[in-house]
Amino acid sequence: MRHRFARFLLPTACALAFAAVPSTAAAKLTVGISDNSPAMFSQANFLRLNLTTARYIVFWNAAVMRDKGPLQLVRTWIKAAQAAGVTPLIAFGGNGNYIPTVPQYTAAIKAFIHDFPQVKIYTAWNEPDWIYRSLSRQPGLAAAYFNALVSNCHRCTVPAGDVYLPTPKLGSWLPTYIRGLHSLPAAWALHNYYDVRSHTTSQIRTLESLTSGPIWLTEISGVEDRGHWQYPNQSVAAAGRDESFLFSLPKRFPRIARIYHYQWQGGPAPWDSGLIGPDGKPRPAYTALAKAAGLRPTTG
Repeated sequence: MRHRFARFLLPTACALAFAAVPSTAAAKLTVGISDNSPAMFSQANFLRLNLTTARYIVFWNAAVMRDKGPLQLVRTWIKAAQAAGVTPLIAFGGNGNYIPTVPQYTAAIKAFIHDFPQVKIYTAWNEPDWIYRSLSRQPGLAAAYFNALVSNCHRCTVPAGDVYLPTPKLGSWLPTYIRGLHSLPAAWALHNYYDVRSHTTSQIRTLESLTSGPIWLTEISGVEDRGHWQYPNQSVAAAGRDESFLFSLPKRFPRIARIYHYQWQGGPAPWDSGLIGPDGKPRPAYTALAKAAGLRPTTG
């Protein structure tokens, strides 16, 4: 049964309402990969990790587009994931700069859910607070997408948020988003790249101060090369140290129940956070993740 709460009680009663979500303090950390390449599922370096979940980002309107290419790509990825015994998490996201109305979004995600009944874990929009889209200025609309997904995906797990903003912007964006939610989220999704790069915890602390229940870090990593932020590029060794910091966080913040590393294999700029280098060899970050997943391999 879906629990509801009165909007006029928020944000004061919000933390109390979300406190009904069971504690994750004793839960085992689930480790996954966020990457759109199906090739990783058949690679030995992936298979030896024994991971049980992975994340794919797909256009919000993939199921209703005239071009069926993106839909075929996700179909191939899901088939490869399930063949490897991996449960898919599907994150809907933007297609260009167009921001759909709630009816448009609802019709599109209903079509996707119908096409992929085997998928039972979703997030409504990848980084709705991304400052380069107008959705970042409409947290209430982002909340409406979450409501539509929860209402139309029965017996699905739908974490809220999937946000990335640094503190204090995150703290000013989230309250409006929270006020727009109609049901208790299964978890809260965060991309705390700023925390991991600076070895601080302000993003997590901000999220914890405004919510209760499990936290999923649905896209995160130590990053070698990235545009659109203030940090310079760094070595694979330094990114490995960031990865070790990342996987130390659940011990300090027991609400963290899942971590999805982005990405599997690195490549040319403007983004590289691969566990595997362009040469196919594991990097130090791979060792850090493998230890968190219960293994102790060495890098190649």
